[in-house]
Amino acid sequence: MEFTDVRVPAANIIGTPGDGIEIVNRAFSWTCSSIGAACVGRMRAAFDYAYEFAMNDKRSGPVPVIEYQNVGYMLADIKTRIEAVRYLAWKAADHFDKTGGKDRELANATKIFASETSVQVVYDAMRLVGVDAYSNLTPIAGIMQDVLCFRLRRRKHGRPAPQPAHHLEVRRLRLPRTLRKPAVGALGDEVNSAPSARLLDYARR
Repeated sequence: MEFTDVRVPAANIIGTPGDGIEIVNRAFSWTCSSIGAACVGRMRAAFDYAYEFAMNDKRSGPVPVIEYQNVGYMLADIKTRIEAVRYLAWKAADHFDKTGGKDRELANATKIFASETSVQVVYDAMRLVGVDAYSNLTPIAGIMQDVLCFRLRRRKHGRPAPQPAHHLEVRRLRLPRTLRKPAVGALGDEVNSAPSARLLDYARR
């Protein structure tokens, strides 16, 4: 859709003249925690499959593979990273509510960390399951396709919208700027520590 020589009545302007970039940035920032939550969901699906595999498959051995030390280490490490992303996504959503979207540092950090960690986690789940994980014999190959998209997408009208491959790098470039001029303190410690109503509602689900 293209607009040529379109004039918008002053009564229909969103915000005030000059606020456009701020409004757009704030709109993009609120999607970051939802991407983090989506990453958690796909990582959890990969973990659940790998866990069931480890608990029941013996790989021609005498005991299920979870009894072998390295498999247990991998599963514990995967679960730890899932929980780290989960709590970071919760904090980013809560922080966005409390600051009214003014602070974008945590939002961008969450998008970057969650997107990159989800790929690492699903890849480790594939390594644990073995060669079948790379085929359509298991759901993990499809999960990997999903998490690879998180590095390149945002939400648009409730649906995933692809973006150029440099999208995550652009978000990474924004982080030093927010450190130089923090909206609410370098660690967000100027914000009320009580959880917001939205976070409490999300935690109860």
